[in-house]
Amino acid sequence: MTASMPGGTVAADPDIVPDTGPQVGFEAGELLLPARPKALGYVRLSKARVYHYVYGWALGALLLWTDGGADAGSVPALVFVLAGTLAAQWSASAADDVSGFLDGSDARNYAGRPAVTVVRKPLVTGALTVAEARRFAVVTWSAGMAAVVLAAAVMPGPVAWPALVVGLVTPALGIQYSWGAKLSYRPLGLEATIFLTGVYTVVMPYWLAAGTVSRQLLLVAALFGLWLLMVVCYGNASDRAGDRAVGRRTLAVLLPPPWFTALLHLLVLANLGLTVLLFTTAHRNPALIVLAVPVLLLHLVQLYFGTYRGQLRTARFLVLLSIDVGVFGLAAALLLDRA
Repeated sequence: MTASMPGGTVAADPDIVPDTGPQVGFEAGELLLPARPKALGYVRLSKARVYHYVYGWALGALLLWTDGGADAGSVPALVFVLAGTLAAQWSASAADDVSGFLDGSDARNYAGRPAVTVVRKPLVTGALTVAEARRFAVVTWSAGMAAVVLAAAVMPGPVAWPALVVGLVTPALGIQYSWGAKLSYRPLGLEATIFLTGVYTVVMPYWLAAGTVSRQLLLVAALFGLWLLMVVCYGNASDRAGDRAVGRRTLAVLLPPPWFTALLHLLVLANLGLTVLLFTTAHRNPALIVLAVPVLLLHLVQLYFGTYRGQLRTARFLVLLSIDVGVFGLAAALLLDRA
């Protein structure tokens, strides 16, 4: 079933992928897949395969270096910032899986999918218990907060207190994505959390070390946050039915399909606008914008598959690929601009 969209159609229901392996049906908590090492369950719970937050930290650290704010003495502090970023991501991912398991949305969203996909949800498959997942979330969150404090403690120069406060408050809010305030269940809460977390990931290593921020840093951070938001938007569109059933009010649930499609177009336009601003106002050589052309083209391709072909998971994969391409393009531009 499809719904009319501006300039094309998009699936109103979650897209269906071909059968690529054993399909699984399950009741929540029923172990249907072969037993695996417990450690592998924790790796899957943490979503450690989603390495893209490392990119944000790397861009912030690279900007710090190109601006002359990094030296050998700041390396330990930057490593602690990275550790804190990853720990916060793992904690939030675990908390989200606990919430999705308990409210039944993960069981709904993953029912009928290939086993290779379902195995990514260790609570659904029974690889981990809720108690184990909760402990993991608490331990990684605590470790992330400690890492930020240690980063400030070993920083060779004075630390800007606003940077440290933001460095502690953001992970504290991040765990509220699915627990406590349950921001991801509130209108705009999910989207705002994802975008701001992406911005934080880029800004924090620079701000904590330099004590200030630059226009270039903020533009790069906004771009990175926007890229992460695109990924989540396509994932939410695919999970629309399950999220609606449990009261998770994402924009994909709240907006009529034509409006949500318009939003996806606006995100691509916003990406273009930020890219032009970055290369025309913050670079000495605007011609380096040519390095951003591949990622801009990929965004058009993912928009085509996501909104005109209704292939939401393909579009999500293309956005993830575009982050890889975009980060390397930005890094190359920063290095060439410094030369």
